[in-house]
Amino acid sequence: MSRDPMAAFETRILAAVSDDSDIPQNALRAIASAHQERVRDLPGVDDIVYEWRNQFHQDPLVHRTDAVYVLALRPHVWEEFGTALDLSDRELTALRALHDRQARSLVDDTDRFDGDAAVVLTRP
Repeated sequence: MSRDPMAAFETRILAAVSDDSDIPQNALRAIASAHQERVRDLPGVDDIVYEWRNQFHQDPLVHRTDAVYVLALRPHVWEEFGTALDLSDRELTALRALHDRQARSLVDDTDRFDGDAAVVLTRP
């Protein structure tokens, strides 16, 4: 049985980003869930993390548990997801902010997120 795609995200962080971006929580949750599902539909969460770990300049895996991957990736990854999900600039900015805040709450050393973009993936 798969985990809820939004299991990696805390309600308080979702609410804060919703307030800051002026996107209703249910809409932001739907956007974030669609992103998680998109990753699951691609090669799969574990497979895409494996690919990214072999493809990028620096191992992007910052943190891993049984439930979540936290990665620091080149920002162009978000542009690709934004296009694939047909997100507006505002929606993409909010989704990126959600991932950034959640990632920073899960790791002690957040320096990697100052140059690269945070991506939080719920493991299935």
